[in-house]
Amino acid sequence: MASLCDAAWPLIEAHPDTRAQQQVLKDKLGDNYRDLCSLILRNVFLIELVKVPKIESTKVRVRWYEQLGGDSRQCSFEECLAIAAQLLTELHAWLQDPRHEELIKLFFAESILPYEAPLDYREHPARDDVVTRIHRLGNVSWVYDDLMLRTLKLRKFLRAGETSPDAEFFKRVLDDKIKIKTYLTDRALTGPYKTNREKRWETHPHSVQFATRRTCLEIEYKLVTQLCAFEGFPPGARDLLQAQAILPERHEVFRCPVTQESLSFPLFREALLNPQHGKSEFQIGHLNPLKLDEPGSDIVGHTADNISWISEDGNRIQGPLSLTNVRQLLRRIAANYDQLGIV
Repeated sequence: MASLCDAAWPLIEAHPDTRAQQQVLKDKLGDNYRDLCSLILRNVFLIELVKVPKIESTKVRVRWYEQLGGDSRQCSFEECLAIAAQLLTELHAWLQDPRHEELIKLFFAESILPYEAPLDYREHPARDDVVTRIHRLGNVSWVYDDLMLRTLKLRKFLRAGETSPDAEFFKRVLDDKIKIKTYLTDRALTGPYKTNREKRWETHPHSVQFATRRTCLEIEYKLVTQLCAFEGFPPGARDLLQAQAILPERHEVFRCPVTQESLSFPLFREALLNPQHGKSEFQIGHLNPLKLDEPGSDIVGHTADNISWISEDGNRIQGPLSLTNVRQLLRRIAANYDQLGIV
């Protein structure tokens, strides 16, 4: 990335629309200005594509790479240059809001993904739209909402040794569990859009694996707040997070959505820090599995409403069923046991 910045960034700074912004941004961002160069180049000019045809791994490519021919994610070098110039031009005004400045600086300091940034698509093509490109001038912009800021504040609090109840553990859980299940696609080898650990917003927008950055941040926040509601989570840490308005004030012990048994924070900590090969007692799953994509369902896709921590037993019971269907099945089983007098 350093070599790419040296070669490509002067082209962006030479753009007539950006010249008036450069010095004020350098003064405002200081050492982070170099980080800004990297994250704009990575998120505008490059994409991490799954390799075809084996779908074994991913490789970073330019947006005009031949594999993207006719694809919604394709973009010419000239248009990428225009997008980058537009982002740089708009950034100074966007940073006038102190919350925006706090957010981007938290991304620089607290990222869990390379080149993570408050950038997102304004909209993405509908399932029946095969013409509109998602990666285009005017559709990539700086974004902010209060939940994004709370998510980054929560991430910082839990990873910092001076504030976290267990910094080592939370660094591990964010990197080993939440990052993978939140931000990276599943390994899907069937269907029209095959995936294997790309960034969610870089897979095809018609894929059930697709999600915007904002949606992924919502999912991270939900999973971390659920974890903070596990039975046995340090109450002093929760009180402090609630006092700073990072966590909701109301709190109930979190339960597995299938078994309805409470999940234990001390047991989860032990399982994460001292794992046993082939065993995972605490998992993350979609309440309606993505491959179902049930017509008419209110909860579909990779969204905060459709994802949750789940116990090993709950995950085994659910299998490929939706949460609604597995609960119906459990009620039928319970009714059969009652009717037959089986204890």
